[in-house]
Amino acid sequence: MSNVIQLLERMGQDAALQNQDAKAQEILAADVAAEIKNSLLVNDTEALHEQLDICPDVVAFLLPAEDEQKEDENNENEEQEQASAVNQ
Repeated sequence: MSNVIQLLERMGQDAALQNQDAKAQEILAADVAAEIKNSLLVNDTEALHEQLDICPDVVAFLLPAEDEQKEDENNENEEQEQASAVNQ
C-alpha cells in the first residue's frame, strides 16, 4: 500500500505529471497492482477506494459543557438552606 501512497504523492507534487501522457507513464511504471493502475488510469475513484479499503469520512463534534456557574449557585443555595435549617 505504501507504493500506492508514494505514487499518489508524486502525482500530486510533480507538476509535470499533470498532463495525461506523463501521468499514464508514471502509473504504468509504478510497482502497484494492475487493478489499482487501471483505476488510476481511468480516474475511477470509487474502485480505488474499494481496492485500498478506505474508510468513509469520520465526523466528530464537540458539545459545550454545561455552565458551571449554575452548579455553583445550586450548591451555594443548598448550603445556605442547610445552614439555616441547622440554625433553627
